[in-house]
Amino acid sequence: MKRFLYIILCIAAAMVGNPVAAQMHSAYFMEGSYFRNELNPALAPTRGYVALPVISGTAINLSNNFLSVNNFFYKNGSEVVTALHESVSADQFLGKLPETGKIAANVNTNILGVGFYTQRSFWNFGINLRSNNDFSLSKDLFRVLKSLGNGYYDLDKTAISSTTYAEAYLGNTRKVADFDFGTLTAGAKVKFLIGLANASTDIDQIYATVSAEEVAGHLQGVIRANGLIFDPSKVVAGEEFSDEIINDDINYILKNFKNFGAAIDLGAELTLLDDRLRVSAAVVDLGFIKWSPNTHVAADAYADFYFKGVNFDTEETDSNSEFELCMQKVTKGGYSTRLNCSVNLGAEYNVLEDRIGFGLLSHTEFCQTATISELTASVNFRPSNWFSATVSHTLLNRNRLGIFGLALNLHPRGLNFFVGADYIPTKMVKHKEVSVPYNLKSFNMYLGLGFNLGGAKDLD
Repeated sequence: MKRFLYIILCIAAAMVGNPVAAQMHSAYFMEGSYFRNELNPALAPTRGYVALPVISGTAINLSNNFLSVNNFFYKNGSEVVTALHESVSADQFLGKLPETGKIAANVNTNILGVGFYTQRSFWNFGINLRSNNDFSLSKDLFRVLKSLGNGYYDLDKTAISSTTYAEAYLGNTRKVADFDFGTLTAGAKVKFLIGLANASTDIDQIYATVSAEEVAGHLQGVIRANGLIFDPSKVVAGEEFSDEIINDDINYILKNFKNFGAAIDLGAELTLLDDRLRVSAAVVDLGFIKWSPNTHVAADAYADFYFKGVNFDTEETDSNSEFELCMQKVTKGGYSTRLNCSVNLGAEYNVLEDRIGFGLLSHTEFCQTATISELTASVNFRPSNWFSATVSHTLLNRNRLGIFGLALNLHPRGLNFFVGADYIPTKMVKHKEVSVPYNLKSFNMYLGLGFNLGGAKDLD
């Protein structure tokens, strides 16, 4: 068990990293925010900027399609009970869940960022530290927990993928064409990537069987990891996992900065009807990382357990569990992983001389184990050229009314402050005197304090 916990901790360390870019939907139509350029490189902020480490941009994004209070807590008279309570039927609970549960956890921290206008273009460059993690769970996992009815429960859809990396980028935005009906602006951003850690599972079998005699389960698969601290030369094939494969010597780590990759962001915006209507599209993080064979390790995972019940005369439990994690010699060497690519499609109609805008943003993220899509409607306020605010609601991904987004951006001369969240709950429920959000399935937060360069500008 100790060895099992150690490998899980290693994978967790790869997952948490430092602050996808966690993409802040409510920032998409905020002209003063430099965060919008992360969602579409054709959307330049109104001023140049200097972004400092951590304080100028930290983002956390958690999203899923099944974990929410209203799926796992139910009202039973005057009290609130869990989904496993006998008053909640299996159909009532399982009918709310998708066949495959999807979870994405992404974090992005700005290390350095600079943006500035030239005569005809907006340029920006910088460095970010990023971590993209996603998980997939079979609905049968909850079916066996709830019903424990006789039968076979297939959990093969279970999967984990995690990548932590640093990126250095260079971007350019410029107006490329004037038409009788509108103006076309395009943007591109090229990125150089350094892979820091990668972990994934490849499950061959994972299932549970329930009968009148026993409850049993079985897992068989492979856990793979790559990163600066792993030393494949210490692997002895067939032996149990050992922390000897972890090499934290600084010279070893520096020698193995060999996990490189590249990515590109592409975007465009078309303004119509005298700039009242703006439509835009972007592909973000289209790229890959090549992981070196010098830091690639893997292990065969095998687990079995059974539970036959409790002898109340002796108070002994008839159960057994076994877990093995045996190292294997990696024969395939290096490999490549793609980034979590996103597609953003936006449209905004402005009134009152651009003071108020009504926006609609479609965001689709192609994760390693799942695809997550969301549709966000927003009302965007620009009472002055140094202040803007957005109120939004995300419609898809099983989000319900009562979850809204809010973002504020102050961007006078010399200062750019942004704070926002896309999923703020308004309905709470109490379980054992603790208030928890009722319909919330996702969470994100964006916070940044930067410094503006020059007066307000545009690409004209």
